[in-house]
Amino acid sequence: MPVVVLPDIPLRHPLMDKIAQHAGEVLFRYPSGLPWVIGDDRNRVVHAENRDITVILLGNSAEEFTDGDLSRLIGDKKSVAELDSAAARVTEGDVLFFAHERGRMRSQAPLFLTRALCWTTVDGVPLISDDQFTIKSIAGLRPDPAVLASRLTDAEISHVFGLRSIWQGVQTAGPGEWLDSRGDHAPSRTVWWRPPRPDRSAGELAHELRDAMSEALRSRTAGHREVSADLSGGLDSTTLCFFLADLGIKPHTLFLASDNVANNDHRWADRAASELGADHRSVPYSSVIPYVLDERTGTVATAPEGPSIANTALASVPMIEETMGVTGTALHLNGHAGDALFGSVSTMLWSLFHSREKKRYRRTWQFRVLNRYPIGQTVRMVARKGSYLRDLRRIARHDFGSPGDGISEHSRWVPLPNVHPALTSTARAHLRRLALEGTGEERRQLSDDRTIHQILSYLVVHGNVVRRMNQAASPGAGIAFDSPYLDRRVVEISLSLRIGERSHQYPAKPLLAAARPSAMSLDYFTRPDKGEYTAEVFAQHQAIKPVLRRLFAEGSALEDLGLVSAEHVLRSSDEFTTSGAGYADLDNIVIAERWLRSAT
Repeated sequence: MPVVVLPDIPLRHPLMDKIAQHAGEVLFRYPSGLPWVIGDDRNRVVHAENRDITVILLGNSAEEFTDGDLSRLIGDKKSVAELDSAAARVTEGDVLFFAHERGRMRSQAPLFLTRALCWTTVDGVPLISDDQFTIKSIAGLRPDPAVLASRLTDAEISHVFGLRSIWQGVQTAGPGEWLDSRGDHAPSRTVWWRPPRPDRSAGELAHELRDAMSEALRSRTAGHREVSADLSGGLDSTTLCFFLADLGIKPHTLFLASDNVANNDHRWADRAASELGADHRSVPYSSVIPYVLDERTGTVATAPEGPSIANTALASVPMIEETMGVTGTALHLNGHAGDALFGSVSTMLWSLFHSREKKRYRRTWQFRVLNRYPIGQTVRMVARKGSYLRDLRRIARHDFGSPGDGISEHSRWVPLPNVHPALTSTARAHLRRLALEGTGEERRQLSDDRTIHQILSYLVVHGNVVRRMNQAASPGAGIAFDSPYLDRRVVEISLSLRIGERSHQYPAKPLLAAARPSAMSLDYFTRPDKGEYTAEVFAQHQAIKPVLRRLFAEGSALEDLGLVSAEHVLRSSDEFTTSGAGYADLDNIVIAERWLRSAT
């Protein structure tokens, strides 16, 4: 659903023709009569204005919100800068918020980028859009080789890399930022949101989280007669489904069955489906593989923002459409971001050690023993000082020839990207340059607390995945994807949990366990087993290996850009790894090769 937003300045007709060709018709005009918002008619529109400002919402997650509601929300505000609370109230799911006063405009997307805004300048005119490919098409942009190099690694999990556009010249708005446009100047990022302090107990927060989850699901499911959801047997999707049932919504549920006989997730998913009375569908996890192999997967058509760590999630989209489409659902919910919000993250032990929690040193030692961490590496990890900028400078000097120093790396603000040996010196130089550029940007860490910063970095990743799943969806299928764990209200409450309670992971995900609906047994949070999907990684690599050999034997577009050695890629495909991590890296390189060929 591409949208392009223009400043209130005269435009030459050739540019307008090009915008109309790629974005659609004029949806709103300024008082001057010049176009303001251009797009298609698949967005639900809510509109309000007072004597000083005009506000519109675009997006189908605002189903219950009316023009009157919006009018009351903006009240007698006189400037777009005064709309922080109003915008925060409504920008969830797929809702975009635009407001203008005389000579100034505000553009804002959901906090964790389930729909996101970007901009570039064309012929001196700054264009804002929710679709990077539309901006690319209007401006005639090419892929950025440095960002493409980062997408061949896991660098996207880090804040400095995760917000970079694959298209040269396209800038993006990050979490908690709105775009402030004045006249014909390029927009500037304005921060409107900061994370709360992690200083409250699960007992205090449980009721608030229960209400927030209910409200997040209520607003997302409004207007939907049928709703579907993942039910993997894991805690996030299972709790989500119990919350839906608590609202009187009986979801159609989807389970992906592992080939690993030791994986007991199916037992927990079956139990939950039975207790919920859900219309439960189970398909083999391996059923995603044909979609990974499909030549359309990972191309510009299905991945307009480029290859990414969301490759497998994007391949699952047509499978979900085919499996769940027969239920009549138009909304499929998943548990993206739940692990980051409620589970363990690598910086947690550092934050516990440096907190004021009682018995923090004893608990740090017990955690080390339980997880069999080497003493020396643990000491170096908790003793680490450093800073966000220092970690970026370290990456800017690194040759990526050896992995980081194990457990001692867990407390870093920015982890060292995992670089496959097939990546060339040119690709590594690109990574160093991106890190160095990051030291000069206005953006810094997302929080002064290492653990909160890491969690927020992961939430951006999950927001990117949900957004890209929606971009990969077939227009005719009519299924949208979303996760309530990316809702601002849910996130703020979850981030408020004290590190002492967050780090005490029994029962697992203690805050989520405390807030679970009354019909959900605590057994789900104390289960001794956990799903494991290494077998699927091996199966996918074996299936994609012939594609790899064909692509890289006939000349590589990535090699032409100087990013990989095709010979090394082919040689690596026959090497064995016990963890499967190397296979996943190779599979992502294959998707990147396919994408680059489709983009040039």
